[in-house]
Parts: sequence; structure tokens; C-alpha cells
Amino acid sequence: MSDSDQMQQRTNTSEVQTPEVGQQTLTLDGRDYAMQSLPPEAINLLNDLIRSENELNEHRFRIRQLSAAQQGLTSQLGLMIQAAGIKPVSKDGQFEPWVGQQQSEENKAA
Repeated sequence: MSDSDQMQQRTNTSEVQTPEVGQQTLTLDGRDYAMQSLPPEAINLLNDLIRSENELNEHRFRIRQLSAAQQGLTSQLGLMIQAAGIKPVSKDGQFEPWVGQQQSEENKAA
């Protein structure tokens, strides 16, 4: 979901506001409601909505962390393959099996 989609979704759902007079209001679908007039069940639903938004943000952050970790691991894997001197599979499907570091050094010395 893009940032503009997220902003539009928040605008269409709900938002708690505090006007200058000190009374808290809830804006839901473009209409303002006094928080004091909401029944306890509505307050509970609002609290659940706020908690779910916070959890969603935490999950987005975790996904960004995991994505960065994947990029780092992919880079390390590429460097490891390059350092081992492994060649890509040829067009006809032929490949050179990895013989290990010790055997590879022995072949170079021979």
C-alpha cells in the first residue's frame, strides 16, 4: 500500500483530534464526534483500532529490516561464490563441481 493510499485510508476511517477548547473529538468519515459522547464499546473499538495501527506500523518496520537483511545476505553469498572461484553454469548446462578449498589449492600447485 502506497503512502498516499495509507493517508487516504486514515482520512476515511478515524482520527482523534483535540480542538482549542480542550474537548477531544473523533473524526470518522469526515464527521466529528465528541469523545465524551461515545459509548464505552465505541471507545474500546477505537482503542483496538489504534493498537492495530501501531502493530501494523511495527510489522512494516520489521519487513524493512528483513528486506535489508536479505540484501546483505545476497551480497555476502555473491562475494562468497566469487571468492571460491565458482563459475556460472554454461549455456549447455555444464558446470564445474566445487572441489573444496584444499583440493583447489592442490590443483593450482600442480
